[in-house]
Amino acid sequence: MRSRSPRLFFHASVTVLTAIVSGYALPASAASSAPPGLTALKKQLDRLAEHGKAGNAQYWYIDTAEGKVRIAVLKGPLDVTTSSFLTTGPPNLTSTFTVDEPVRPYVATATAPLHPPMTGSTSLAGTVYGGRQITTQSGAYCTTGFNATRNGRPSVLTAGHCRKAGITWGLAGQLLGDITAFTYPGGDISYITPTAGWQQPSAVRQADGSIQPITQFGRPSINQRLCKTGATTGTTCGTVTGLDVTTNYGDGPVYGLALTTVHAAEGDSGGSVYESSTGVALISGGPAGGGGALVYPLP
Repeated sequence: MRSRSPRLFFHASVTVLTAIVSGYALPASAASSAPPGLTALKKQLDRLAEHGKAGNAQYWYIDTAEGKVRIAVLKGPLDVTTSSFLTTGPPNLTSTFTVDEPVRPYVATATAPLHPPMTGSTSLAGTVYGGRQITTQSGAYCTTGFNATRNGRPSVLTAGHCRKAGITWGLAGQLLGDITAFTYPGGDISYITPTAGWQQPSAVRQADGSIQPITQFGRPSINQRLCKTGATTGTTCGTVTGLDVTTNYGDGPVYGLALTTVHAAEGDSGGSVYESSTGVALISGGPAGGGGALVYPLP
């Protein structure tokens, strides 16, 4: 199921970013700099994925430096569907490489599920930072990304695929709120409407306990150095290696992702991705068991 996201305002202590979200986020720099032939080929691959014809291709994107569409395919024998997908375009326009693990959304299961009731309203006194573990009553967990205002009401951002794990989420054993809008597949973002009483500063609490203020928002770019904070792997850093990546998670393609060397793993979904005080993206997924993360740019 795909939900379209409305006008969004981000909390920030210095600046406020306003963005219209329609469908999914697409990094303009990647789309505008690619030769027309490569752009057409990538769109063709995207359409095949929409009809379940990507096979074991895991993700693909335009490498403008190489002048080809790079396709990551799961290691192993090629079935007919995968072979057909990999040979869709002219050989001189594609570059195929293998990966050892399938890419997966980075939701996880906690060892200690949230026990307090997850329904009704509760008077809370707590603070929601980016990078904190949030949990469903059944024990699935993701990570908070950034605080926002949607339709004039406070929201907490996390990954869109977290909606599959549950509607109602808790933080630190308390009821946080419900996911009231989301985009997945296609995009990968959810909006949690928090219950009354939660404080929502524009900041990320990093793994060492330090607070990183977020004063503005931007988009990922090639070779940009980013850090992330997630519930499972904490704070790690790396660089952006690909833009406008389409990923084949198995639920339908997710578009507009950025490929990075930032290490993440299951449970980091939705976690804050930032460059110093600039918020950039949310953790989406990556190779099963952990590895370089695919991140969803902020709309």
